[in-house]
Amino acid sequence: MKKIADLHAFILSLDLVAAEQIDSYVDDLVIVPSGRPAPTAGQIIIAEKRYTATFNIERYPHGQISEDALLAQIAAWLIENDTTRTDPIEFPLIVDVHDAQTANLEFGITFEEWILAAEDVAGPITANGKQYALV
Repeated sequence: MKKIADLHAFILSLDLVAAEQIDSYVDDLVIVPSGRPAPTAGQIIIAEKRYTATFNIERYPHGQISEDALLAQIAAWLIENDTTRTDPIEFPLIVDVHDAQTANLEFGITFEEWILAAEDVAGPITANGKQYALV
């Protein structure tokens, strides 16, 4: 699941908290078989993966850095990197304030990703009467 990994790496690169304060994991993974043509000739979408990328950030320094600064960065990343999305981007944010300086943040973003395969006579996947290999 590339998008969760890429977003996690992006949040780490912001250097707002230490790496051990950020956790991410996949929730509610659903696989939808497809078999329809991909935008690239000779490829098909074998399946679609739909999941919620859940992020937990412990001890976010909200007393020094507004949550809005983080949310703006995440929104900009989504606009630039989740270009296949057709629905509006919405995600809930839970803020658990510890004190005037720190809070735990939790949010989940739904992602869809394709499992792509290209025609390959030696490929291990048979679909629609042809052989394919994962891209």
